[in-house]
Amino acid sequence: MKKIFCLFSLTFFLAACSLIPARPAATVVPATAKPSLVPPTQEQIPSTASPVPEIEFGKIARAHIEALTAIGPRVPGSPEEQAAAQYITETFTKLGYSPQTQIFSAVDEDDYEYKSANVIAVKKGDSPKEIIIGAHYDSGDESLGADDNASGVAVMLETAEKIADLQTPYTIRFIAFGSEENDLDGSYFYAELMKPADVENTIAMINLDTLASGDITYVYSDEGKNAFLRDWVLEWAGKNNIPLQTIPNVDITDGGDYVADYGAFKDKSIPFIYFEATNWTVGTKDGWTQVDPKYGDEGYIWHTQYDNLAYLDKTFPGRVNEHMRIFVSSLYAICTEFKLQ
Repeated sequence: MKKIFCLFSLTFFLAACSLIPARPAATVVPATAKPSLVPPTQEQIPSTASPVPEIEFGKIARAHIEALTAIGPRVPGSPEEQAAAQYITETFTKLGYSPQTQIFSAVDEDDYEYKSANVIAVKKGDSPKEIIIGAHYDSGDESLGADDNASGVAVMLETAEKIADLQTPYTIRFIAFGSEENDLDGSYFYAELMKPADVENTIAMINLDTLASGDITYVYSDEGKNAFLRDWVLEWAGKNNIPLQTIPNVDITDGGDYVADYGAFKDKSIPFIYFEATNWTVGTKDGWTQVDPKYGDEGYIWHTQYDNLAYLDKTFPGRVNEHMRIFVSSLYAICTEFKLQ
C-alpha cells in the first residue's frame, strides 16, 4: 500500500504481471440502517416457498490470499512479482476473461531500471460506461504481504468470478497494478495512457488496499459531488447490516503526496472510492495504526514481519475471513446494483 523501495532485479517481465506521516484525526461516521416503522404489506410478508440460497462471500478471496502469499514477498521487479502477475492472468483466463498485459519500465531509488506490468481484464456491461476496480499485487520485502496487498487482489478476483456470467449495469474494468510499492508506478502508467474519451467514459475508480488486518472496515472518497459512490455503498451497507464506515474530509496523503493507486485517477478528475481496513481510534489516531499497539509492530501490520496469514489468524481469529466477506459483498453490490441517478 505505502511506498517502499525495490530491492530485487528482473531482466525482463515475461507475463502479466514510506515513510509513515501523521494524518489528522477525524470523526468516524458508521453506516447505519434506518429502522422501519411501517407494517409490512402482504407482498413483504415472507412466503412459505423455499428461499433462494444466499451467495457466500469471502471464501474464494481467502484462497487467493493463500496462493499469493505462498509465492513469497512480491517486491517490484522481482521474479516473485512476475509469478504473482502470472497467477492473476491465469485466474482471469480460467474465469472466461481475456486478460491483457501492460508492461512498463520503472526505476528504483538506486536508479536501477526494471520491468513490471499491469494485468487488465474487462467485463462488458449493459452500458459501455466503466467502473475501474484496482488493486496492486506487489508487496514490500519485509513480509508475505497478506494484508498489503494480497487482500485487495483477492477481493477483486472473487468479485470478478462472481459477476463473470451476470449482466451488470456498467462495464467493469479490473486492473491488477504492478510496482505500487516503488512509487505507484503501475497506476500512474495506466492513467497516463488514458485518452480524454477514456476519462470521460469512466464513472469512478475503486481502490482496494490493505483489507485484511485492520480493526475497522472503511470506505473513503472526496466530498461533494464526487462522494456519490461512497454514499451509495454506505447506504447499501446500512440496509444490509454490513459494518462499513467512512471518515469525512479524510486526508489520505503523505504531506500531499498520494499513498495508494487512487491518486493517479484523482489527478485525472475521476471520482474514486478507497476501501481499507485500519483503525482511526488507536495509536496516534491518524489512520495509519491498524490495530491495538500491543499487536504487530506497535499497531502496524503492513510492511512488517507480521503481515502473514498465520499471525493474523492466530491473533485475530476469523478477522481475515470476515473482512473478505464484507469487502467482496460490498464490491459485488456496486457491480450489480449501482446505477447513476
